Amino acid sequence: MKKISFSILGLGRVVDKRVFHMFKNEIKNGYVKAIFDINKNKKNKFKKLFNCASENSLDKFLKIKSDFVYIASESGNHYKHILKCFSFGRNVIVEKPPVLKVNELEILNKIAKKKKLKFYTIFQNRLNKSVQYVKKKIEKENIIFVDLSLIWSRPQSYYQDWHGNWKLDGGVLAQQGIHYVDLLIYLFGDPNKCISLISNKVNKLQAEDTHTSLISFKKKGLSCTVNMSTAFRPRDFEASIKIYCKEKIINLAGLCCNTVSVDKLIKKKISKSNILRNFSEKVPSGYGLSHRKVFQEIIDYEFKKKTKPLKAYQTLSTIKLVNMMYKSFDERRWVYFKEKKIISKLGK
Repeated sequence: MKKISFSILGLGRVVDKRVFHMFKNEIKNGYVKAIFDINKNKKNKFKKLFNCASENSLDKFLKIKSDFVYIASESGNHYKHILKCFSFGRNVIVEKPPVLKVNELEILNKIAKKKKLKFYTIFQNRLNKSVQYVKKKIEKENIIFVDLSLIWSRPQSYYQDWHGNWKLDGGVLAQQGIHYVDLLIYLFGDPNKCISLISNKVNKLQAEDTHTSLISFKKKGLSCTVNMSTAFRPRDFEASIKIYCKEKIINLAGLCCNTVSVDKLIKKKISKSNILRNFSEKVPSGYGLSHRKVFQEIIDYEFKKKTKPLKAYQTLSTIKLVNMMYKSFDERRWVYFKEKKIISKLGK
């Protein structure tokens, strides 16, 4: 049976901590054909680990034919790297965020359509068993309000390279928190407006290590409070979304919303253990385990399976909301989803 080939552009933390293990031990009918990174040590390391080709220039790397180029470079470099891949006629899978700016995603989507290229992105937590359970569960629920909390830890050394600056990354919202903002969009649809406060509580960085927001969603006038920070010590603790309904509380919790439980507010009992056992997963880190599901879905779709992978343009609302939240703090006001130009410090 034919295997789907991948080239990897950028050998950052996610490749080291998750993607390498995934390709070596978990993926069916897919393999890494070539890698590229400007860091020679990383390139030499992963060339041996993947037993694959590598090149000394990006152009030569992109001339190595593969079914997809998987981009895991710095967030602020995604746009130029995707453009480069498209210029070589290459299909792209890009780590979150696909880009930092709203208009960049719109431009890339038009190019991909014109050239008939596949353009996917990775927000792996959408495919968590727990999230899939909640997605179906809340359709008929009378939701009162929602609370999102990200309690993670990043040492000062984490911010000594490209992390934490506006041009390449942003702060806790754009780097860590965007996964869970994306889950809010996935579960509740487009927002209506938001207002935010940002600060640095422990770490020194150009952007923020702590972010607080209030988001109003179009769906049923739903509101969500958001508190996220990388200032906690000494380790990541939890990323949770609590959904308060008329008669129950639905809890997405764990390091990356990888567990789910339901608290009933009436006398009739509900078996928490069954829900936890059937729809929760243990994960070793905040990366979770669902990268495998994303890549396997893409591979299977290439073999004419029904489930369609997540197109990058389908996450436009996520990118827009993140920029709205930053813009709100900069301008000290509510920012509305319907505004024509949502531009923040991200990517500048």
